[in-house]
Amino acid sequence: MAIDKIGGFDARGFLLGTPLALELDIPFFMLRKQSKLPNSVTGDSYTKEYEGDDGKGGDALCISRTAIIPGDKVLLVDDLIATGGTLLAGLDLVHARQGVVVEAACMIELGFLEGGKKVRERNPNVTVWSLLSEDHLQTRGLPPGTGGNSAAGSACASDGKC
Repeated sequence: MAIDKIGGFDARGFLLGTPLALELDIPFFMLRKQSKLPNSVTGDSYTKEYEGDDGKGGDALCISRTAIIPGDKVLLVDDLIATGGTLLAGLDLVHARQGVVVEAACMIELGFLEGGKKVRERNPNVTVWSLLSEDHLQTRGLPPGTGGNSAAGSACASDGKC
């Protein structure tokens, strides 16, 4: 699927997304915490599984006003899907700027928190996948296909196919 831009979440999504954008020769934009970018647009507040900037688990994301052109097809990248709050906030912010998120990728998904499931339910047209699940890391620490745990949750798309 063709993508026009890659958006990376503060801050590990920057490390994962920028090499992809450079390799694909497409623009990269940052999704940062509220007030951390000049000339930015801030989305709605969202909650996380840990204490946020408001001291209660809440935060808000912002992106540059010029990051999204209406109709842009976007890949969002982060290190982790836990409860899904950050990813949902990013999806909402890109949609509010009239962008189209076609895929969301992360390094690890904490399946027991069901964040990926929440994201998939609210955004059925977005492919959400992770490279690894916590199961692989906790059982044998082996990557998929090397004799570790089953492939469930690893490099899996929203349809569960790996």
